[in-house]
Amino acid sequence: MSGAAEEIASRYRGMRGDPLTAPMPVSGDAIRRFVQAIMDTDPTYFDEAVAGASKFGGIAAPPLYPVHAFRRPGGTPDPLQSVQDDPDADGTAGTDAIGFGLPPIDSPFKRLLNGGNEIEFFRCLHDGETSVARARYAEVTVKEGRSGAFLLVVIETEFSTTGGDKLLLNRQSLIWR
Repeated sequence: MSGAAEEIASRYRGMRGDPLTAPMPVSGDAIRRFVQAIMDTDPTYFDEAVAGASKFGGIAAPPLYPVHAFRRPGGTPDPLQSVQDDPDADGTAGTDAIGFGLPPIDSPFKRLLNGGNEIEFFRCLHDGETSVARARYAEVTVKEGRSGAFLLVVIETEFSTTGGDKLLLNRQSLIWR
């Protein structure tokens, strides 16, 4: 690995972003719309009687909802517009949607590929609670592949409630070429 590439990796490895708080608490209506979108018909997400008798003790969002709580605010540019403007764009349009407050990595690699996620669940977000995300660059490595160098980045994002209860831990692998 070249000295410049190692310098990029070491500059970002371990760096933490500031905590981000979702713009609003989860509501029963938001949960209802979310479960309709993911086509989950489990009544524990929308039926108060069923949810009250469940392990959740009341209406709770599906396990991945805390990530969705940070959706793009209304009136902001659609990141996929960049693909219409530039067919070689990767669709992120420089948005913060993947980094949850982390600064973008300044490198010569511009095309992004999602390498997958590992998610550990602790509990669901309940009606009225707000999600908080705190991300860090867990791994930043420059590697050599068949078609040249690429940057392998693992972003570890912990989602919790504003009260500090841990909801989930997401380890997302990203590959920039």
